[in-house]
Amino acid sequence: MRINKLSIENFRNHKKTELNLDRINFFVGGNNAGKTSILAAIEWGLTGRCMWTDRAGRGAADLVRQGEKHAIVAMEVAGLGAVVRSLPPHTLQAGKVSGVNEGQAAIHNALGAAEDRLRVALNAGAFVNMSQAEQRAFLFNAYGLTWTVDQVAAELAGWLAKKGLPEGEAERLAKKARSYYPTGIACGPEIFDAMEKRAKEERKEQKKDRQRIEAALAEIDDASLNRALPEGLEDLKNHLAGMKKRRDELLKACGAGREMQSRRQSLEEKINQAEKKASEARAKAESLAAELESLGGLDKAACEPGIDDMEKEFQEKVDAANKAVAAARSKLEAIDKAGQALACKDRRCPLAPELLQCGLTKEQLDAVLLSLRREYRVTSQDLEKQKTALKEATEKLAEMRKIREESQARARRAILLQGELKTRRQVVETLEVAIKDLRKELAGLPEEDLSLLEDLAYLEADIRRAEGDIALHSEAEALAGRKTALEQDAETLAAEVADLEALVKALGPDGLRRDMLAGILEGFVGRVNDHLGRLTEGAYQVALGGDMAILCRANGGPVLPLRLLSRSEQLRAGIAISDALSAAAGLKFLAIDEADILEQDNRDLLSGMLLELAEEYDQVLVFTTVGDVQPVNPGLPGVKMFWVEEGFVKEI
Repeated sequence: MRINKLSIENFRNHKKTELNLDRINFFVGGNNAGKTSILAAIEWGLTGRCMWTDRAGRGAADLVRQGEKHAIVAMEVAGLGAVVRSLPPHTLQAGKVSGVNEGQAAIHNALGAAEDRLRVALNAGAFVNMSQAEQRAFLFNAYGLTWTVDQVAAELAGWLAKKGLPEGEAERLAKKARSYYPTGIACGPEIFDAMEKRAKEERKEQKKDRQRIEAALAEIDDASLNRALPEGLEDLKNHLAGMKKRRDELLKACGAGREMQSRRQSLEEKINQAEKKASEARAKAESLAAELESLGGLDKAACEPGIDDMEKEFQEKVDAANKAVAAARSKLEAIDKAGQALACKDRRCPLAPELLQCGLTKEQLDAVLLSLRREYRVTSQDLEKQKTALKEATEKLAEMRKIREESQARARRAILLQGELKTRRQVVETLEVAIKDLRKELAGLPEEDLSLLEDLAYLEADIRRAEGDIALHSEAEALAGRKTALEQDAETLAAEVADLEALVKALGPDGLRRDMLAGILEGFVGRVNDHLGRLTEGAYQVALGGDMAILCRANGGPVLPLRLLSRSEQLRAGIAISDALSAAAGLKFLAIDEADILEQDNRDLLSGMLLELAEEYDQVLVFTTVGDVQPVNPGLPGVKMFWVEEGFVKEI
């Protein structure tokens, strides 16, 4: 990458800077003169971000010169053409392509380098300032270190064979490792981490299984030690057969006795049940007899014909009283109507008030009315007497009927009780006969031969012991078979664990990946050490650690991570690494800021290396702080020097 022309307008402290650059360019000046702003302007113009923005370019508005409204960085890049970036608004023109995203893609395509590689090429200290993990990832990406699982498996088979495994075994383990990662996916060295993790997990599970099998084998051994087996398995079986034959004979002999015993138990149970039922029936019969006695037998009064006559007589009295009451009421109504007819103004005839006028005189009429009133009183009194007589007759009739109904109910209950009592007594008699017959049968049963039962019980115990001894032999045979199977499983698991141990070692940091990466990165390490040796007169060397991190050894001292070096040491190591990475990316571009960190002798070594290797670079930019005295340009071909002061730049 080479920038032929550079224009910076209103960027930081630069108002208007126009530069024509050569192969090697030195920018010198005092502190805060604007040297770093030139490098930041180049980085912002090519990537859209710089040291004063975040990774997404946010904060770029602060790059505009104070008091100005916009900033522009333009450059002519060899092989690409004009690159112009401005803000606000944020715009980008890259060659013939316009637009921020489209223009950025055109820059990366033309330079053949992604943004992170440009950042390292534009700042020799950028790589050193990364964490070891970031350095490792950047390094792998810079050299295109990606593999698929099939490629790793193929390399793994060869690596295992070189380590002494038979070719067939190496191929088998490589095939097993192929299942540890999805096929067809290319990724960096993290594929080794993923495959190693899978191998470790599988190894852990296999070890657990082996431990479980070993524990089971230990239990079997303990069980075998604590169990004494009787000798002579065949003799035991023959003896058991003889005892079973004798048992069958005893069972046959005891069969009748057992049947009699069963019959005896059945008869005793039936007798108990019958006696219980008879007792219940007697108790019920006694209860019924007591209730019947309380009723006094059948109620004869309810059945005598005299009570019917008395009821009939009282019924006739009631009927006569009802008739008398009705006649008295009718008479009162007639008297009342006659009185009303005679008492009216036109005095109608009581017999035909609608047709005849009454012909009585007033005296006659008053006498008749008085007579009617007297008759009315007498009839009313007679009506009350008849009502009283009717009430008394009705009450007496109801009382007689109630007595008759109660007597009939007692008679019906007595009949019922007599029938049920008779039935209960018959049940008791039947049960007593049945109990007598059962006792007679029970008394006639012969006594059981208990000696046969005792012999049978002893024989059954001997048979159980013999069967237990034979079962012990069977369990011992089963344990022996299980032990053999477990031992075979243990051998298989031991072989699988050994395979997994080999895979874990092969896929680990000191295995295949180290050999593969070391071979690929050998050229990188060689170039870094060549240039670092030029910068340090051979006093410093770098190497790759076990985790592929870059380590540095100074003057034969201890190996240290880059972050533990001094600033001067970090800058020199960063220059050598940035040079190697830029060369790997095909940029051939090197930018070195704050070169004044180096002592004068080391600056001379840097200048000497750049001049000696100038043909290896398309372009080099060096920024360093000097005193107030402007240095003299030595006038070397391909080399330019620029004086920077308060945002103004002029060629020396």
